[in-house]
Amino acid sequence: MSKAENNRDYTELAAKDATELHKNFAAWIEEKTGFAPDLKTVQLAVTLRMSFQASPENQKHLAQRKAEAAAAKKRSAALKKAKLEAQLAKLKADLDKVETDEAAEEMPAETPAPAKKTVAAKPETAKAPARRRPATKKAAPANTQAVKNPPAPVGDDFDADDLEERPAPVKRARRPRATAAK
Repeated sequence: MSKAENNRDYTELAAKDATELHKNFAAWIEEKTGFAPDLKTVQLAVTLRMSFQASPENQKHLAQRKAEAAAAKKRSAALKKAKLEAQLAKLKADLDKVETDEAAEEMPAETPAPAKKTVAAKPETAKAPARRRPATKKAAPANTQAVKNPPAPVGDDFDADDLEERPAPVKRARRPRATAAK
């Protein structure tokens, strides 16, 4: 913004007569809201809006508002972090308590547990487990209802029979691939 715009005399704009646009805008505001605005107010608002937005006063206000929003976001993040750290500390304390309880239960008993008997498999009868193919991910089915049965186009001659759905397209079978003779 140049210095000339900063020092501009806005009283000369206020002295001008309202244009057709200002009159139509005032009538439109009254029609839509039921409130009859002053024509001069509408004229000044339309004419000076861009100058106001670019003004140093408004830019200072916008910068201050942006800084306040950033500070609020930072405070919110700090509160969220503190809350999560408190939850983590509580979970760690609960985990430590569970581990000490389990350690107390795992004290050696007076009688040892009986050893498990293992049966040796015969080499000729033992079979290796069958190999499975890795599972393939199937894509989630897309919502193809709109593609299968699109509504009839709406034209100038729209009537009740246009609301009927089109029949679904017929799927054709693929031809088998030609394989080279071996």
